[in-house]
Amino acid sequence: MMKICAVCGKEFDPDRPPETPAEEAGAFMARELWDDVGELCPECLANRGTLGMMYCRELFR
Repeated sequence: MMKICAVCGKEFDPDRPPETPAEEAGAFMARELWDDVGELCPECLANRGTLGMMYCRELFR
């Protein structure tokens, strides 16, 4: 079942597993920090994950 991304509004499949390290980091942040699992598309997860890896280094040690 497709969903609409809460950030960008694009349609995406929430059951698709992360394909990149940035997406995986974004998924981790969705679970552990923001409580919005399944609400963001892979591109927005990757953007969040990239920023998290750059600026929240304490999360990814």
